[in-house]
Amino acid sequence: MLKKIILTLPILLTLSQASPIKPLIQFGFSGGGDELVTIEHDYESDYTIDAGDGFYIEAGMSINDNPYLETQFLIGYKFDSDSADNGSIDWSMVPISALGFFKIPKWKFGGGLTYHLNPELKGDFGGDSINDEFDNALGGIAQIQYEPMPSFAIGVRATFIEYTLKRDNTQTADGSSIGVVATIKFGAERSRFR
Repeated sequence: MLKKIILTLPILLTLSQASPIKPLIQFGFSGGGDELVTIEHDYESDYTIDAGDGFYIEAGMSINDNPYLETQFLIGYKFDSDSADNGSIDWSMVPISALGFFKIPKWKFGGGLTYHLNPELKGDFGGDSINDEFDNALGGIAQIQYEPMPSFAIGVRATFIEYTLKRDNTQTADGSSIGVVATIKFGAERSRFR
């Protein structure tokens, strides 16, 4: 998935020249939600993976033809993992998001919808296999960002979502989280100093 995102960047960069459509990349980390698994370590602290935990990278486009409004469409990959002497475990999904922002000088406030594809917890510990697949899930996002320059912003993102276990739809996991997000926009205006 990451390879596909990287391969689409040249196309997005071409679209960004003299256009209200600008390609962007977002990086972030979030935490929260229900506990999925705890990995016990003999010589260090135990590691817990919650349903809202993970690092993510997203690529997409920003449509910004109004000085007060911005729309973003993103697709990415979110993951968390840990390993011990007797095995490892991975938590991953593919988020697709559509966001709208109200802009004032140096700040963006907004939110939108996110759809998480293929949320799954997979691993193997001492011969015991973990293979928890969850249904695709629809959720909401609220996001605030400080934008010191048109090509970069950093802020806070809250996600509200719940996952349902495929093999037993009575079991759910709250994947709501809060985290930090950084946005790099390509083709944005640059400050010129003389």
